[in-house]
Order: sequence, then C-alpha cells, then structure tokens
Amino acid sequence: MEIIKWLSITARYTRIYLDKELAPLNLNSSQYMYVIRVCQEPGITQDRFLKLFYVNPSNITRSLARLEKDGFIRRESYPGDRRTWRLWPTRRAIEANKKIQKIIADMEGYLTDHLDNSQARWLREWLEDAGKKVILQTSKDFFQERG
Repeated sequence: MEIIKWLSITARYTRIYLDKELAPLNLNSSQYMYVIRVCQEPGITQDRFLKLFYVNPSNITRSLARLEKDGFIRRESYPGDRRTWRLWPTRRAIEANKKIQKIIADMEGYLTDHLDNSQARWLREWLEDAGKKVILQTSKDFFQERG
C-alpha cells in the first residue's frame, strides 16, 4: 500500500504545483502536455493523443477545444478524412511552451536532485513500466467486464 499511497500523494501535489505555476499562462496541469506536444509535432492529429497520454477521448476533445478557444492551437481538417483534425501551435503556444518546459524541468529537477543519473534513469523507466502495467491490467479488466 505504501507505493500506491506515495505515487498518489506525489501525483496530487505535482498537479497542485503545476496548476499554480501554469496559472499565469492561463493553463493547468491537464492542458500543458497538449501544448508541449503540438509544439513538438506541428500538424499532429487529435487521435494521436490517445496513444500518447492514455486519457479518455472526451477529455482530449474538451482540452483541445479549450486550448483552441484560448488561442493556443489551431485545428485544420485532415486532407482526405474530414473526421480527423490536425493541430498546429499558435504564437501563444510557442511562447508558452518555453515557460512550460522550464516549469517541468524545475519540478523534475527537484524530484530527482538527490539521485545520480543512473538512479534518475531507473526511476523514469520504473515509472513508465509501472504505468504501462497498470494500463494493460485496467484495459483487460475493462474488456472482460463487457465480454
């Protein structure tokens, strides 16, 4: 129970920190990752976020609609498939992305400042593996219940 407890506490307080730091940019801890990714991959499709972030499609749609309304992204229909949207960063997103990157780097630095490089790498790999195992198990349970 201790691992789950501390993962939950870390996630909750990281979100609180991010919400506070991102507020001047008119972003929150649920939106920043979309801005980063659209800036990294201009023209990314909306569907790609399903595989990147493992969140509900309605959450993706809601977040992207808000980012578009607030002037962070621009949507264009995908040539050949009008149901698919390509996303482009606006100047506002590009400027915000620089600040977001610093906020994220500062927090990750704070979380790992007592670790050497190999320990920090191990922690990142462990968290990724743990997350994928939980996603896999949750997906299996989800589909078995509807079987």
